[in-house]
Amino acid sequence: MKYINFKRLNFSIIPKYINNLRYNFLKIFKFIDFGRFNLKKLYKYLDVYKYLDISSFSFKKYYKNINLKKYKSASYYFFVSLFIAAFVYLVTPIFYKYDKSKFEKIICKDKEIECLIRGKVRYSFYPTPRVNINDLIIKDSLKKKNTLAIVKQVSIKLSFFNLFNKQNQKFKEIQLKKFDINFYLNNIKKYKNIFKENISFIPIYFKDGRILFFDKKDHIASINESNFNLVFTQDEIKIKLKGKFLNDNIYLNINTKKEEKINSSDIILKISKLNLLTKANVNTSKDRPDAFNGNILIKKDKNKITAVIEYMDNEIKIIKSNLSNAYLEGKSEGKITFSPYFNFNIDVTLNSINFTKLYNYFLSLDESNKQKVFKINQKINGNLILSSDKIYSGYNLAKSFESRLKFNNGNIIIEQFIVNLGKLGAADLLGKIDNTDKSTNLKFESNVFVDNQKKFLSKFGIYNKKSIQPSFFVSGNFDIDNLRMHFYEIFYKEKSKDEDVNYIENEFNNLMLEDGYKTLFHFPQFKEFIKSITGDIN
Repeated sequence: MKYINFKRLNFSIIPKYINNLRYNFLKIFKFIDFGRFNLKKLYKYLDVYKYLDISSFSFKKYYKNINLKKYKSASYYFFVSLFIAAFVYLVTPIFYKYDKSKFEKIICKDKEIECLIRGKVRYSFYPTPRVNINDLIIKDSLKKKNTLAIVKQVSIKLSFFNLFNKQNQKFKEIQLKKFDINFYLNNIKKYKNIFKENISFIPIYFKDGRILFFDKKDHIASINESNFNLVFTQDEIKIKLKGKFLNDNIYLNINTKKEEKINSSDIILKISKLNLLTKANVNTSKDRPDAFNGNILIKKDKNKITAVIEYMDNEIKIIKSNLSNAYLEGKSEGKITFSPYFNFNIDVTLNSINFTKLYNYFLSLDESNKQKVFKINQKINGNLILSSDKIYSGYNLAKSFESRLKFNNGNIIIEQFIVNLGKLGAADLLGKIDNTDKSTNLKFESNVFVDNQKKFLSKFGIYNKKSIQPSFFVSGNFDIDNLRMHFYEIFYKEKSKDEDVNYIENEFNNLMLEDGYKTLFHFPQFKEFIKSITGDIN
């Protein structure tokens, strides 16, 4: 920085002048020998005792002899001089010539990004000494295609104590106001290089702006009205974010402590209306900066997940986890892969599931949300093993289940689904939930095995038969959108005739779907259906 060289007023000699006054004042005291000094002799010499006669002392007379105006004027001039000196000290940097390229390097120290100042660079001493910059653009310096941030107003706060040191001014913090940050999810690895440990960062505060998230060129989400703080020290990194995400308040706090071999990070994420809380403690090795391990807690309303995880080579490994909510309780383990595409293999073992509560919750949803339950995003692909040791239901028909599901391009392939019916027997189901733009259908094949015929007949109130076939097979298609069943084949002793299949299909649609989803899993309705197709109803 360069500034105007004043010839008449050299402000740099002011401190020297004050030091000379102090030196001369101390010199005077060297000539006074306080050890030999006799105060009484001084009193006699000055004949001050007569002035100390309190009886003859007149305060009014003494007050008249004191010129208070003189002292008031001295104090006044002292404070005015002090104010002028401070004002001149604060205002002087206005005359400096500020180089844009220097401030571009100050803001963008890292080689991965570069800054471009399009507006003016000016000094301001109010409310604190600072350099104000207009229209800052931050770009990816490697490709120079992606604009990472656009900032309308930038303030770089200066240290008060070295404003005259134009070559080595100290910068306290950087404020960026009215900003747009473009965050490209496919460039997360590059963003990590910005936060290098060997660089000394100035605290950065983003105020009143937006953070836009992109998947390549596609905009997917944004955080509005955001305030974003980055504070770096030698031993610690603090990141804090507040804003509006999907019209909800979002809060993110990351506190990273640097140690000799590892970095330990505490992460807190809150989304208010969604009532979502996430806490994590993550450890990163300096030898493997792309890998980490730690503990995580995710809480949404009464839903809670705690897990021990590891991340390495674009894969999260769930060592162990606990799941609990109002409907189920259990454990899970597995892995989630992010590259070259998203995929997962997870095994969920439930101690129990409350089917009655879960089914009632499903019934409470409106029709559009009920259909969304079976609509799976095409980008979610993977395998899920799901089982439960106990099923709580009103009529205690099903005791437990185990399943093996595969998610593929929005479809769910049921490779195995076995329901334990206790002493009655068991049932299995294979099939596929086929999702298209027009409809959602479950195409299935199912076998039912009856182990105890007497108990089976008693459970369903069938008293006119002594025995039934120990097993039967059925295949068909269930229209989930329109709630309509269509049976393809039914084997009961032998392959059923078409008219028998049509009769059973009509009975199912009339009884089991009489009131939509409400009667689909209602046991009394199912009981009437079984009695109907076994010929017990007139």
